[in-house]
Amino acid sequence: MSMYLNPFNPLGFVLGVCYLFGQKIDRARRSTQAKHATYPTICVGNFQAGGTGKTPATIWVASQLKALGYSPIILIRGYKGSVKKSTLVHRNDAHTYGDEALLHAQHFPTVVGKNRVESALLASTIAGDKKVLVMDDGLQHYELLKDFSIVCQKSQRFELDHMLPMGRLREIPHTNINAILSQIDEAGYQSAESWKGIPEYTFERITALVSGSKEQGLVVCGVANPDDCLYQIQKAGGFIGDEMKFRDHHRYSATDLARIEKASKKYDYRVHCTAKDAVKLEPLIKAENSPIRLSVWDVEIQPVGDVQPLLDAMVAKIEEVYENRSQKQA
Repeated sequence: MSMYLNPFNPLGFVLGVCYLFGQKIDRARRSTQAKHATYPTICVGNFQAGGTGKTPATIWVASQLKALGYSPIILIRGYKGSVKKSTLVHRNDAHTYGDEALLHAQHFPTVVGKNRVESALLASTIAGDKKVLVMDDGLQHYELLKDFSIVCQKSQRFELDHMLPMGRLREIPHTNINAILSQIDEAGYQSAESWKGIPEYTFERITALVSGSKEQGLVVCGVANPDDCLYQIQKAGGFIGDEMKFRDHHRYSATDLARIEKASKKYDYRVHCTAKDAVKLEPLIKAENSPIRLSVWDVEIQPVGDVQPLLDAMVAKIEEVYENRSQKQA
């Protein structure tokens, strides 16, 4: 317990105990009527708050399932969006759905909503053969039971982390998960013993240009780890430019755009940003008739080593659910 509560800092220990106590109460309260969805449910989540790479991992999982003949449907909370009731994403509106939901909707049917049980019911009405629900985040959403859970981590391993607010742990790590997905930015990964015998798979994060050019410009970033994001974009682009950082999930305004426009003038209005920023900046640039020229970057993940056991385990669970639950409830 001490490794999670950070006893070396008295204030951190007290705050960590308070956070843990509140989290346990929340889990006990919300899991009393937990239920399964009709269709197999894969959860891509984390034990740590922010910046563990859930979104690219979710896209990778859904893409693999689609290649195997399934019809993935993404379930996501829609953080910073305004929707109250579970809704299928059907237009390019980050203020309504949240930025991450729009990224998913470019590839797969995506349902946004805080109530994942309600979202799962809505997903069951979407056309598709052999549907599979893929949750982006949701490990701490206790009302909807998961059939297969994948925990993401990046630079800091969760078993070495501490509880919020001194560390980044959202909950005490538990073994009610099926796989650990570790993401690295460089090829020099040093393997570690898998935690509690849970299968662990390593993926390399690749920052790739989606649209625009690699010419030097202003780099704008509003994500959980902006310094790393700025570094990776400039490294991949082979240039060094001025930087402008915003908070994660920042809602860009006309005032923000004016600042970006002024700072990018020296680069002939070339601006580099993430795909998550672009879904909010592009409509604003068009609405304001701005001269800004965007270069959009996104993160893809590629497996390092054999991930076939992970795919086999997911497929086995999906087929088990179809045999024992889905057809009986349909």
